[in-house]
Amino acid sequence: MQDASVYWLNTTEEEIHFIDAIVSAYDGLANVRRDYRLKDGKIYFKIYVAPGMEDEFLAIIDRLRGVATIGEIIEGEDDAALATT
Repeated sequence: MQDASVYWLNTTEEEIHFIDAIVSAYDGLANVRRDYRLKDGKIYFKIYVAPGMEDEFLAIIDRLRGVATIGEIIEGEDDAALATT
């Protein structure tokens, strides 16, 4: 069984609730966490994406950029992904 992919999404604390509501409507797509890290003054929230659903998740995030404040998205496990960008 393949593990979920981890993404870090740069957005605001207010917007993560909206993004979570949209992503949650897609059963089994992803789990938006309230875990966050600060990097260069920006907040990055952790999202677990189900195996094989990465392209669909990224497409949804791309569409949400038209209505939500979404910055950079970084793929990678835990803090290591944020440290290398």
